[in-house]
Amino acid sequence: MFDRSISHRYQDPVDLIWIQAAKDLGIKIVRSPDAFATYDGKGTLTIAEASYFDADDCLAQMIFHELCHWLVAGRRGLHLTDWGLSNIDDRDLTIEYAAHRVQAALSTPYGLRDFMAVTTDWRPYWDALPQDPLKDGDDPAIPLAQTAAHLARLPPFEPVLTRALQATAAIADIVRNVSSRASLWNVTHERHRLGSLLAGSKELQCGTCVWAVQGERDAAGIPTLSCRQHHLDENNLPTVAPNEQACERWEKRFTVEDCGSCGACCRQGFDLLTVSTEDPFIKLHPELIQLRDDGETCVPRPNGKCIALQGDGHRTRPYRCGHYDTRPQNCADFEVAGTACLLARRRIGLSR
Repeated sequence: MFDRSISHRYQDPVDLIWIQAAKDLGIKIVRSPDAFATYDGKGTLTIAEASYFDADDCLAQMIFHELCHWLVAGRRGLHLTDWGLSNIDDRDLTIEYAAHRVQAALSTPYGLRDFMAVTTDWRPYWDALPQDPLKDGDDPAIPLAQTAAHLARLPPFEPVLTRALQATAAIADIVRNVSSRASLWNVTHERHRLGSLLAGSKELQCGTCVWAVQGERDAAGIPTLSCRQHHLDENNLPTVAPNEQACERWEKRFTVEDCGSCGACCRQGFDLLTVSTEDPFIKLHPELIQLRDDGETCVPRPNGKCIALQGDGHRTRPYRCGHYDTRPQNCADFEVAGTACLLARRRIGLSR
């Protein structure tokens, strides 16, 4: 039998991505049969060997989960054994759940939420998480997760986690198409080329989305289509094809008839409605005018709602301006489905 020397050894690429991510954050990964996952508070994270994993476990998910624990513990967590958690009872269960919420929030935009899901006894909690795991609610884990998610957007975490998640998602885009239905890779989600997850239906196309706007003409003189959802800077909009599958943020086109159920521009979408001193509205409705300390003339918005706004958005009580026919010029110039309109909808949670 031919006896050859082995100079190289195969390593899982996603494992390498997350081992490097941990290293970039100052943490060394050690594999051992003596613990499932434990951190010594001195820069060494010990994780069980692969033989101790369930079939849907992976080293990448384990490392990512531990990094999320660090985020919940705060920067000081790097110097705390097991990130300051107790493993002998459930006293720190809220902190565990906060790590789950951060883990879900960070992985979802990359289509990796199911791939990076926890596989422990707490899986039912994970499976019950809402689409937005950081949205305000009664769960005491939420404020902890919100603080941790903010930390994730700061250095050194942001560039490291973004790079690792992007690289994992890129591999998923390749492997998903050749994986079996039973493969963990099959639960990753395809993304639009602009970064968002694809819409669930292939029938939804960019050309029918309210966020799409006609842009400059190309070299052949054909108008291009640009996406405002991924960049609200009108001078720097990415182009899309009218017939390409839309992303999950697709919204149907709407017109002035839809304003009755929206009212975003007259509610908390904007903080201030200024009125020019030459605007006829001032003489027609002096009782609605307020002079601010900075000299600006405006229509008051107590609690964010314009005092001229009527209705509550329900079908029988749609939002309506009580002085629509004589409304200020700023309101008359406001474009339905324009960029400012969409921004207002996003601010009050009607759009993503």
